[in-house]
Amino acid sequence: MMKYGVIDISTYIIGYSNKIDSPVSNLKLQKLLYYSQAAVLVETGEKCFDAPIMAWEFGPVVVEAYQYYRKYGRENIPNQEENKAMKFDEKTMRIVYELSKEIDLITKKIINKVVDSYSKVNNPFELVRKTHEEDPWKNTKLNQEIKCEEIRKYYKTQREKIYGV
Repeated sequence: MMKYGVIDISTYIIGYSNKIDSPVSNLKLQKLLYYSQAAVLVETGEKCFDAPIMAWEFGPVVVEAYQYYRKYGRENIPNQEENKAMKFDEKTMRIVYELSKEIDLITKKIINKVVDSYSKVNNPFELVRKTHEEDPWKNTKLNQEIKCEEIRKYYKTQREKIYGV
């Protein structure tokens, strides 16, 4: 199982959400990233992405993705097909742009299940409330990292809490 950058996973979630006519705001994206990480940890034992998940006032947040998409404010985020990673090519001494990594089928299926289960949630504050009731966020001090091991342990025995409200 390969790990992905959080922007690659975000791009996939945004595209899939728009495809099933359930667009996401940055706030909803943050909760979908959190539950996608939980689902992949529980289903495969591996992380979906490496970026840390922080305990913020409105629940779990992946700061890298939050900052990247904050320009959309509370609006729904449009498809991000143009998302390319910037890399420095040492041979040519230039910055080159690479297409984001293609996500493997197993990871896509797990993410799709998460996104599908929250597709009817139009108010992202329902997801804020839900995460506030669950131990990984509750047991982490504000502005501290919610450890993946805590996420895995909690949801491994309560898989139903990963999917749906």
